[in-house]
Amino acid sequence: SLYFEKGEFPDLTDPFIRNLFNTFVCYSDIENHFPVKLNQKTDERGSFIETIRMNSGGQGSFSTTKPGITRGNHFHTRKAERFAVIKGKALIQLRRIGTDKVMIFELDGKEPAYVDMPIWYTHNITNVGNDELYTIFWINEFFVPADPDTYFEKV
Repeated sequence: SLYFEKGEFPDLTDPFIRNLFNTFVCYSDIENHFPVKLNQKTDERGSFIETIRMNSGGQGSFSTTKPGITRGNHFHTRKAERFAVIKGKALIQLRRIGTDKVMIFELDGKEPAYVDMPIWYTHNITNVGNDELYTIFWINEFFVPADPDTYFEKV
């Protein structure tokens, strides 16, 4: 599939297709697939890193995280989400709701990479480095405060 081969998201605007895709990802081999290294092009001007290919809209965000800080500890029931670490060192943890098994992914901005967050997996990201962590987040829908689809649960 283009998702596993190239990291491309299908068009997720139709709720039925979105739900099928999210279910498919939940039952994939998450532990052995992630993190996926991003293609980094570097020259005398600096670096260019493509973080996501999608056939639907959504919302992209950029964050900085101070050393030792954890973001997240929540899960979603319908949102497809990607965390791409661009600079710094991060520890991403995932745990399927109703289980005790925690998957741990270590990412380093020296080799930019991403991890996708399956639905019904509580997740977090921690800056485990000494410098600020730069992360790009993508989610398949806009954040709506009245309908956040975000449920607190510690990993």
